[in-house]
Amino acid sequence: MPAGEWAIGRERAVYLYAPPVTTPVPLVVVYDGPDYLRRARLPVIVDNLIAQHRIRPIALAMVGNGGRARTLEYSCNDSTVMFLLEAILPLARQELNLLDPTEHAGAYGVLGASMGGLMALFTGLRLPHLFGHVLSQSGAFSFDAYETLPATLVRHRSNPTLRIWMDAGRYEWLLHANRTMANLLQEHGYALTYQEANAGHNYTSWRNLVGTGLETLFPPRR
Repeated sequence: MPAGEWAIGRERAVYLYAPPVTTPVPLVVVYDGPDYLRRARLPVIVDNLIAQHRIRPIALAMVGNGGRARTLEYSCNDSTVMFLLEAILPLARQELNLLDPTEHAGAYGVLGASMGGLMALFTGLRLPHLFGHVLSQSGAFSFDAYETLPATLVRHRSNPTLRIWMDAGRYEWLLHANRTMANLLQEHGYALTYQEANAGHNYTSWRNLVGTGLETLFPPRR
């Protein structure tokens, strides 16, 4: 699809997934979407979780990144948020049968890993009325000695209605940053589920944990 003036590059790959139901469903926006598609096989995971009644049906918008500009786009960049609002959400609403966010505040989710995990939490903190469910995997919550913008937003704009899943590997350099962010979220009353695994910083770990995150945030309706 055309990337518009909010993103770097003239075009951007977006892969849409529709669950096998006829009723409106929540949308989950996925940063680094083509990687989650190919390397994590996310639609297969979602298909199986829905079929096993372990999550409610959800739709996916798996959004490609800007290549060499990925770090810039995912560094808590409001232009990326605008790209979601002005390009991705209209496309998803046109092609998928989604819940109306004006009637179901915070029903959508956002997912990402590493820099995408940082951007996922930032997106939820900036737009909790849309993206009330955040899945952050191995989020890049620090740069050397500098903490990232979500820490400031958590301290000064508490929104305990936001539901958050975080995971990190015990053998990765971002473990301490994730523990620090998890503690900060809990101190400020956020609904957080945090999990660590005997894993590193890779799609094998994220693939193995993303299903549990989805089960936590999108349980089946009884």
